[in-house]
Amino acid sequence: MKRLSCLLILLFTFTVSADLNPKESNKSRIEADVSIQDPQSFIATLTLSAERGDKDSQFQLGNIYQQGKGVEANNIRAVFWFQKAAEQGLAKAQNNLAYMYQNGYGVQPDLKQALAIYKLAAEQNYALAQYNLGLMLKNGEGTDKNIPKAIWYFTKAGDQGISDAYLNLGVMYYFGDGVKEDKMAAADWFSKAAKYANSEAQYYLGLMSQYGDGLTQDYVAAIYFYTQSAEQGYVPAMYNLGIMYATGTGTKPDNVKAAKWFTQAAEAGSTDAQYDIGVLYDVGGGVEKDASKAVAWYTKAAEQGSVDAQYNLAIKYLEGEGIKKSREQALYWFRKAADQGDVDAKAYLDELEKSDN
Repeated sequence: MKRLSCLLILLFTFTVSADLNPKESNKSRIEADVSIQDPQSFIATLTLSAERGDKDSQFQLGNIYQQGKGVEANNIRAVFWFQKAAEQGLAKAQNNLAYMYQNGYGVQPDLKQALAIYKLAAEQNYALAQYNLGLMLKNGEGTDKNIPKAIWYFTKAGDQGISDAYLNLGVMYYFGDGVKEDKMAAADWFSKAAKYANSEAQYYLGLMSQYGDGLTQDYVAAIYFYTQSAEQGYVPAMYNLGIMYATGTGTKPDNVKAAKWFTQAAEAGSTDAQYDIGVLYDVGGGVEKDASKAVAWYTKAAEQGSVDAQYNLAIKYLEGEGIKKSREQALYWFRKAADQGDVDAKAYLDELEKSDN
């Protein structure tokens, strides 16, 4: 059989994340302002005060049981104390009680009840409840979808500092989700959210600056926004920043910086970044050449379905580079890649299987 060599092509690809909740940007949120220095004495004192009817103590006790701070987590007790405080009109307790009903924590899930209780808190101008209510109206949870009302609540919440409310408005206009697509409007809302250092909004501003999509194309601005986002741990921004440094887009090519950001994104689970940092280790780009590290990253990416990683990993096993030679493993990964339509993997697989006959 003729010797088969590996063609290592670094396939840098930009992808727009359509995932609207990589953190909590599309999830309801709970108020959880509890800090306990001495759990035993604090909880005993708090319980006594709560039993006497102090609504703030009831709320804090609900949070303690919901989070398991100094006690075993107990959602049933959390609901009990949130209910007590909510009945006294405490908006943040109403928000948390609604959250428990929405998610079925300590009670049977009841979206209509959650919606009603969120409204009580929102009517008191409680920003987090306005945000959560906006999400329910946008998604049609416990009620019919009502986009105009959702936008109204998101705007109210955003104006009070809930940056994810502005972010959701940006996402809606960016993708045309329930509204007519309007990239300029999206950019305005993302800009409002970014003023609060919202990492996902910063990412979208980077993306829009990079492609001139709703904003003037400006690679320097793209790098700025991606960096702001990446430094807060937002993985898609880390990856795109790595791409820009690797390809010299808006900056001088810098494989060292590319490797830094690919590594951080890869460690956070990005399949594409795992593959790309594997290639950099394979060719010695921005990092010291290390076939075993290349194999380790290819393996992680391959296990997550990266066809390019599966192909390169098969070659590594076939040639015994960076890992013990294994024809069996080479065949396994060639099959995986071929099953995803990789023509080169299919050609290798056919030739290897032909040689076995």
